[in-house]
Amino acid sequence: MRFRYVADPHPHLVIDELVAPDAYDRMQFPDGLVLQGAEWGITTGDPAYAEILQDPDWQALHAELTGEPFVRSVLQAFSADMRAADCLVDADTAQLIPFVESRAEKQLAVLSTDAEPNEVFTRVDFQSKAEGGYRDFVHLDWGRRIVGGILFFSDADEEGLEGGELALYRDNDFRNDRWCHDPERTAAFAPRHNTGVIFLNSNKGFHGPTAITKLDGRRRWLYFTISSKVDIWPAADRVPA
Repeated sequence: MRFRYVADPHPHLVIDELVAPDAYDRMQFPDGLVLQGAEWGITTGDPAYAEILQDPDWQALHAELTGEPFVRSVLQAFSADMRAADCLVDADTAQLIPFVESRAEKQLAVLSTDAEPNEVFTRVDFQSKAEGGYRDFVHLDWGRRIVGGILFFSDADEEGLEGGELALYRDNDFRNDRWCHDPERTAAFAPRHNTGVIFLNSNKGFHGPTAITKLDGRRRWLYFTISSKVDIWPAADRVPA
């Protein structure tokens, strides 16, 4: 995997190549299986997940994304930014654990209040969506997420996609409360084959998909995250406007 660190508008990694081109050409995204899934596509623990990983190329990518070397390299890339943001996870001493966050647990705003912050885990979800009601959605992921990532397996031009970029935002009224009060879009990444973005989910890490106004085919991606079980970004209380 080839990626590069970018500091602005907030820290993120741009992935220029997820897998070798010959492997990518062999990999067929499991649209049919995802269509049978629930709201969050296919996630660990779903029967279809094991079926997908029977394919050697998908198995190899999954093993890389969830393995110690890659997790360590991502955390190290963001280590200075994590310290500057008072993250409770230490990139140098974090330990990868074999925890599986269930479909129900994924939707919990708070997973735990007393776990060890430095125990971290991954999740990789398969997502594939056709035309529908998509809108701009500026947000942060749950406070336990250290990083989030969108790994593309389709191309905007080929799918007749207008909108649907992964956008990064700056909050021009930043209050350190994990809410974007005055968003300014500062970067956008259209779906392109075999690419992706991994972003630091700090209190300034605002992001979201842009509204889709046209889509003839499908938008396909993997959602990737490294998380702790506890919220790891100290934040100010949100005061209603």
